[in-house]
Amino acid sequence: MNGAAANRLEKAEDFYQAFHWGHPAKSSRRVKVPKTPRTLVDLGRLDAVEYSTSKKGDGPSTYRHKFGEEGGRRPRLAVDVESQRLHVVGGDYTVEPRGIVD
Repeated sequence: MNGAAANRLEKAEDFYQAFHWGHPAKSSRRVKVPKTPRTLVDLGRLDAVEYSTSKKGDGPSTYRHKFGEEGGRRPRLAVDVESQRLHVVGGDYTVEPRGIVD
């Protein structure tokens, strides 16, 4: 692995640990990401996202984030018709170590 790839992997591990309130990543590896889709079908407005994980001090929990609560633009949920994979498109949010932020 070259220096740039090692730096990206270290940055990803650091982000994981910050996002999980101090839990270090159990393992990390490079993965091949599918090509950028050429065509997406808009399935509709994405009102919320819900995921389960374990954060230090909180244990296994389910987190639900509603989009647009702070007046931001909600993202759209779309599907790549070739790979059948979902994509979150647009919206006024960021993913930060403290969580999903509008």
